[in-house]
Amino acid sequence: MTTENYLVIIIGFVVIATGIYHYLSQKPLTIYHNIRPILAKNITDVAKHNHATALLLFIYGLIFILEGFIFNQTIVLHIAIFTAVPGTLIVMAIYEIFIRRKYSTR
Repeated sequence: MTTENYLVIIIGFVVIATGIYHYLSQKPLTIYHNIRPILAKNITDVAKHNHATALLLFIYGLIFILEGFIFNQTIVLHIAIFTAVPGTLIVMAIYEIFIRRKYSTR
């Protein structure tokens, strides 16, 4: 394995570590870290909301780890870049459409 492969695997583990933090948190968390936090009164079930968000991050991190193990050095960085940019948009869409709508009180 090359440095690029290890870099993509490390990115995957960082995303999974963020998912673990979401899973264990008692306060409501979102995938966005640059906006005001969600208030607990605006969510029907904080634990289920955080668990759903954590599952989303686990899957996204697992995709990066699998890319690091499967692809060779010439393609792994290109695949990771194409996974990161559209993948982030897909993760945001899944969060907004499914998770936030399901657990929001509004």
